Amino acid sequence: MSKKVVILSPSKYSLYTLCIAELLLRNNVEIKAIVTLKLINPKRFISEFGRDGSRLLKKIWKKLFLRKKAYKESDYETIIDLMKNEKINHASVIDINKKYGVPIVYCNNLNEATVIHTLKDANPDIVVFTGGGLIREGILENSGAGVLNCHMGVLPPYRGMDVVEWPILEENNNQLGTTLHFMDKGVDTGDILDIEQIIPNRGETISQLRERYEPIMCRQMLRVCLEFLAGEIQRIPQKPEDGKQYFIMHPRLKGIVEQMLENI
Repeated sequence: MSKKVVILSPSKYSLYTLCIAELLLRNNVEIKAIVTLKLINPKRFISEFGRDGSRLLKKIWKKLFLRKKAYKESDYETIIDLMKNEKINHASVIDINKKYGVPIVYCNNLNEATVIHTLKDANPDIVVFTGGGLIREGILENSGAGVLNCHMGVLPPYRGMDVVEWPILEENNNQLGTTLHFMDKGVDTGDILDIEQIIPNRGETISQLRERYEPIMCRQMLRVCLEFLAGEIQRIPQKPEDGKQYFIMHPRLKGIVEQMLENI
């Protein structure tokens, strides 16, 4: 019997979602539904703008308008290169629906009743999180073994926001990497499944470093999903005192991080 998952997505255009969905399907994992946030949601915009400010506008421009065009040809692998190499040609989750018949569920908030009902009906083995905000108890309780997330930082020491930048500022370059973990009620405090270290390159920008993270996260999510579903990987609990939560870094500090990257 094939394993069943539900994917939670921040947008029908998410390249990360498209890669994960296609690669899971190719590995005989049944996707019961892709739950994605609606594009037009004033309440969500106001909430995220209050948290991220002008960063949100840049994010929207890149991910919703430019999409693949936001990536320039480079000497390192980006998520676009991964899609080309794997022959993933989808423009949105609608293409996955047309090709595989995977149901698409639209919502204003990943924690709303519609999503909970979808999970109860799907009865997944796990839920795969590819973005879309904080997850509440109602979702966690109906996600089989749990909600898998790939965090752009090494857990437990670097929880929260801008955890690509903070280790560099603190001169902890050996603490750069991605962590595959289960989500819980806290912020990045759930059980750890896998950590991959990423080494910064001298002279690269924060933006370039973050782009390098993306294909690594796709492959890590696929590998760990398959290993967990096959019972080949164990959960490692975190202790709250083993790490701390970081928040959005001030632009002036980011400028210092850029300078530090130039001199690695």
